Amino acid sequence: MLELKPIIIKEEDKNDAYYTLTWTALTRADKYKVTTSVPAIAGMYELYYMDTHKRLNLLAITHAWYGGLRSNLRQAIDPYHTHDLAMRALLEESPLYYRYSCSDSFGDLLDAVWFLHNVYFPDDVRVQHSQRYRKIFLREQAPDKIYWLD
Repeated sequence: MLELKPIIIKEEDKNDAYYTLTWTALTRADKYKVTTSVPAIAGMYELYYMDTHKRLNLLAITHAWYGGLRSNLRQAIDPYHTHDLAMRALLEESPLYYRYSCSDSFGDLLDAVWFLHNVYFPDDVRVQHSQRYRKIFLREQAPDKIYWLD
């Protein structure tokens, strides 16, 4: 598998931003794996569950600023952290997978999450970008070559 650092790189051209988002490989989520392998630094992550047809379904894509990736991801996969019974059942019964990328820029995280929300949920975008750029562009890289933007 290709070795890539899971970071977000930005290039600017006038009032436009061009991001390269490099993910980790998709990894089966459990609290022990997250605790021992996910860094406690700022970044963004995607969380998926596998359905009975062996398809990955997006559960969450968000940034992790306060507390870092490790604690935010641990909380996201903890079935006892939610009061939603349907979500609790999903977290308990379905295989979960995650991937992440790191950044120490809150504005860059906002821009990257906003871009992906616009692609994944064009009719229901609930996040804002950083308001720093006129246009935002993003391309993904991942060692397992799993991309949703293609």
